[in-house]
Amino acid sequence: MLKQKSLILISLILFFTNCSSIVNKNSVALPKDKVYAISSFWNYTETPMAGLRASAIIDGVLSKKNINTISLIGGSEEIESAKNKQSFIEEKKAKALALGATYLIIGSVQEWRYKTGIDGEPVVSFTLKVIDLKSNKTVFSGVGAKSGWGHKSIGVIAQEIAQELIPQFIL
Repeated sequence: MLKQKSLILISLILFFTNCSSIVNKNSVALPKDKVYAISSFWNYTETPMAGLRASAIIDGVLSKKNINTISLIGGSEEIESAKNKQSFIEEKKAKALALGATYLIIGSVQEWRYKTGIDGEPVVSFTLKVIDLKSNKTVFSGVGAKSGWGHKSIGVIAQEIAQELIPQFIL
């Protein structure tokens, strides 16, 4: 009987810990009093405008923490008209510098959907990078992935990921 209870407990722990994952390449504490520009995120999903939604959520979470942000988030036509991802990022770097930002936040969305089935569980996965515009180096890189229960929306799951990633680089 004790073996069965232990097995059930371990199974539940594994089940709940596999629903969310946050990984960061490097741990860094960036100042809260600097200006952060936020670019539209690149979208690798089949969901239209997932990159724009994710970047807008990051912008909202940063604003809630009283961090000075400059939104460089455009519309869906902005990314569609870009020659390639690298030229898109270079354009955003130049624009962020011209507007007085110290850092540029870029990212990409790998998953943004509801699983099929009765519950329709939301699943979100995106990466986040912070570039120091003076040195042109990536000072933070993180990946977040999470699935939720059927009563949560994709936006709620994306916001939870953002709230877990952002404290890893903001003082």
